[in-house]
Amino acid sequence: MAKQKGIIKLTGTIGDINFYYRKGVPVARKAGGGFNSEAIKKSPKMKRVRENSSEFGLCSRAKKVFKNSLHPFLIHYKDPTLHGRMMRLFQEIKVCDVLSERGKRTVGNGLKSDAGCKLLLDFRITPKRDVATSLMGKITFDKDNYICRISEFNIEQFKFYGNASHFELRFGIVRMDFDTLSATTYMAKSRVIGKDFDSSTIALRSKDIPTEGGIKFAFLGICFYQEVSGQLEVLKAESATGLQLLKIF
Repeated sequence: MAKQKGIIKLTGTIGDINFYYRKGVPVARKAGGGFNSEAIKKSPKMKRVRENSSEFGLCSRAKKVFKNSLHPFLIHYKDPTLHGRMMRLFQEIKVCDVLSERGKRTVGNGLKSDAGCKLLLDFRITPKRDVATSLMGKITFDKDNYICRISEFNIEQFKFYGNASHFELRFGIVRMDFDTLSATTYMAKSRVIGKDFDSSTIALRSKDIPTEGGIKFAFLGICFYQEVSGQLEVLKAESATGLQLLKIF
C-alpha cells in the first residue's frame, strides 16, 4: 500500500492500480489479490475455509431437523435466541467427532462420545424454565420400557407460574438418524394437573418406538395454563414453558 502524492488525488482503478481513501488518507494498491469463488474451491490455501464451510453446512442441516423434532414440546414457545444457541451447540458437539477427518466431522458422530452427549445434556433449551427445579420431585427414566416417572412430588410445594391454575407434562422420545437427517417424535399421552392433584407419583409412557437404528433422546416438558370461564388457556411467556433432555441412548 502506498500513499498518493501530487495535487490531484485519484479514486477508482486505473490499469492494475486501485486508488482510494483509507482513514481520510489517499492511498494506492495493486488491484486484485482477493479471494474469488474459484480460489475458494481449489486453492490449497483455502483448504481450511472449505473444511469449515462443509462442516457448518452439516451442522446447520442436523440442527434444523433436530429443532423441528421438538415442535410438539415447544409449540407455544417463542425464543429468538434458540436458533443461534443451538447452532453454536451443534458446532461444539461436532468437534467431539474423533471418527471423521476434518471437513467431514458430524454431530451424529460427536454424540457417540461422552463429551458430545454431555454438551447436549447440559444445554438449557428453555433457560427461563427448568423442569427439574419446577417439579421438585425425583425424575427417573426407564429406557427399556420408555417410561418417565416423577416420584416424591408434592403439589403443596409446587410453584405455579404467575396466575396459572394448571400445568401440563409432556413426555416423548425423539429418534433421529443423523446419516439420513430424519427424525420422528413419539409422544406419550400428556398429563394436565391442577391444584387439587393429590398423588405423589406421576408416570408417562411413550409407545411404538422402533428399537433399532438412530440415536434416541428422552424429553420431559412442562407448560402452564390459566383457567378462564371453565376453559384452559395456555400461557405463552418464555418462562411458562420448559423442556429438559433426560437421556441419550
